[in-house]
Amino acid sequence: MIARSHITAVVFLAALLWGVLLIIDGVAVSISWLRHFSTVVGVLLFLLAGFDLWLWRLPFLQGWFVKRPDISGTWRVTIRSNWVDPSTGKTVEPIEGYMVVRQTFSSLSLRLMTSESVSELLGAEIIRAPDGTFRVTGVYRNEPKLSVRERSPIHHGAILLDVVGRPRSALKGHYWTDRGTSGELELTDRIKRILDEFETAREALNISG
Repeated sequence: MIARSHITAVVFLAALLWGVLLIIDGVAVSISWLRHFSTVVGVLLFLLAGFDLWLWRLPFLQGWFVKRPDISGTWRVTIRSNWVDPSTGKTVEPIEGYMVVRQTFSSLSLRLMTSESVSELLGAEIIRAPDGTFRVTGVYRNEPKLSVRERSPIHHGAILLDVVGRPRSALKGHYWTDRGTSGELELTDRIKRILDEFETAREALNISG
């Protein structure tokens, strides 16, 4: 989000340039023209805040004016890992999870919850490819519950997800960790509510599904 000081600087420079050009054209410029300067800055700040939080999501702005998909909400996640359980020598069954996506036009955060751990993205971005498709990229930190850290320590990783559908119906891709494991992620069945607990998200998604 643009700060008030930045908006003030831009408006001031625009007004200054406008005044100089008018003087060059021989127009008499009065300092009284600036009496509504602070009002203009305040209105612009209000409009930019509204756009950043809500207006950019309007369907009629998508595609031509806003080139950023709306993926906010809580998603059902299926995780397929190549991790091999040392006690059985086999890979684990698909893991149930839920991804919370908080998004404005200028910011993006993702939080993945499973029954055993929470992963917070330390940095995330939506990338637009030349063909108009979108990908979500990010680096995350995974914190398992204390009860399972003996076999599943805190670790870091990265994700790469393709944004699928219009409207956006799924995110599909891969992840890698610094433990030498990797796997696939599939996000489906989104609801607009922002839910921060595994059990609450499970209940809400199962009811809506």
